This record gives sequence, structure tokens and C-alpha cells, in this order.
Amino acid sequence: MDSTYKTNKYQLSLLEIVCVTSIGLTFSATCAFLSSERKNNFTWALGKLRGLFMMSEGGPQVIVTDRDLSLMNVVGTMFLEYYHLLCHFHIQKNVQANAKC
Repeated sequence: MDSTYKTNKYQLSLLEIVCVTSIGLTFSATCAFLSSERKNNFTWALGKLRGLFMMSEGGPQVIVTDRDLSLMNVVGTMFLEYYHLLCHFHIQKNVQANAKC
């Protein structure tokens, strides 16, 4: 899960949720335009996503996000039974920016 910050014509945030299958294929599961990157907007979007998971068997085993604190808090409260990890790309980018060699 990741969201962009007002990069479109209407100045809305785009939350995109991408899934990876067990054989490594990726697909876009859903996306939502949000008026802001606040907890209540993420709660609404992830509530709708959770409703879809409840309608079918299975669902994710792991949820990966960047370090957006609002999104992390909502994932932590709505998806208790799943593992929540930080994105390797964002961690590596942060280490490269802050590490002194």
C-alpha cells in the first residue's frame, strides 16, 4: 500500500493497493482517491477493502506499507491477523540518504 500526495489534476491523494501472488506476479487490487492522507480517509478506504476480503476466502498474509504513520496506524488496528512490514525500497532509500560512509 502506498499513496501519492496530490500529484493529479484534482489535487487528491491516490491510495493504490498492489498485491503479489504466491508465484511472484503483481496486480493492482484497488485504488482510491482521498481528499487527504489522514487517518479517517485511510480507515474508510481500508474498511472497504476489508469488506471485500470478508466476502471471499483467503486474503493477504502480509501487508507492506511505507512509513506513513496514519496508514500504519490504520493497518495496525484493522488488520490485526496479518503481518505488517515496512517496504524494503523505502528502508533502503532512507539508509542511503542517512548513512555516512
